[in-house]
Amino acid sequence: MRALLLTSLFALGAQAALAQDTTLADTRWQLVSIQSMDDSSATPDEPSQYTLAFNADQSVSIRSDCNSVSGSWGSEGPSRLIFSDLASTLALCGPDSLDEVYRAQFDWVRSYVLRDGNLFLATLADGAIIEFSPLDAPPVVARLMGDDLRLENPEAVQARILDRLFGAYRVHHSLEATDEEIAAYLADMNRALAEDLGDEAESMDDLTEDERAEVKALREGMARSMIEQWKLNRALYEQYGGRVIYQQFGPEPLDAYRQFLEERQAAGDFVFLDPDVEAAFWRYFRDESMHDFFPPDEAKTVFATPPWED
Repeated sequence: MRALLLTSLFALGAQAALAQDTTLADTRWQLVSIQSMDDSSATPDEPSQYTLAFNADQSVSIRSDCNSVSGSWGSEGPSRLIFSDLASTLALCGPDSLDEVYRAQFDWVRSYVLRDGNLFLATLADGAIIEFSPLDAPPVVARLMGDDLRLENPEAVQARILDRLFGAYRVHHSLEATDEEIAAYLADMNRALAEDLGDEAESMDDLTEDERAEVKALREGMARSMIEQWKLNRALYEQYGGRVIYQQFGPEPLDAYRQFLEERQAAGDFVFLDPDVEAAFWRYFRDESMHDFFPPDEAKTVFATPPWED
């Protein structure tokens, strides 16, 4: 069964058309199993804790036990599938959780098949097959620019709203990363890895040409995301000012985030239909006890120089 599925997935993928395939749009799934090339299998105790939603606007919402993942999906013809711009929360789930192994699959998915009502995804990295069964649509909890948000947890709702609104702001203010900035960011990252790890720094010498291309694309995508997020943060800080908080991936202008989002809500860009989801959305921006703040004088300088130019 597994060999037949794998053959079908990649044979169909090779015949992909150029037109965007919308077969998966507005469908929702829960995990059945993850089967690896060595025939080992991982099955969740609670399938509803591991979900996958293909939204009609080409965004994807993933629940992975105690974490949530947001990003984009694309399907250039029957059976072809790729996920991009994936961003995840990084909470530590329980000892028996499939969180890490489940989230790791999506960067490598390249094909899909619908069979007997279930969805099967195949990965390029190790030929794993991820099987899903259909999931009933959850209730509408919010509307975003006219689209219904039917998501299972508040973190996913927040991620969808932020992705859409911040993305529109980046486009409006021309905050896209340039090729030169991406190259500078990657060069800076490689230097830091070489200094920290020495001979243990990651090498691509043992990878195939296709694998090297995949790793290169992943690194460039990560660099693009980090650069554009920093540009967004700087632009919002320059527009709104306010306090800045420490975060793992760089300073965040928390007050500017809040003011921008309050303006967009007042303008009707997003509306909550569930008060609990609304309260959870705003907690990050309004509960000061969650954050550590830069001293005011230092906050004025944190966006003075791009980190890839230090």
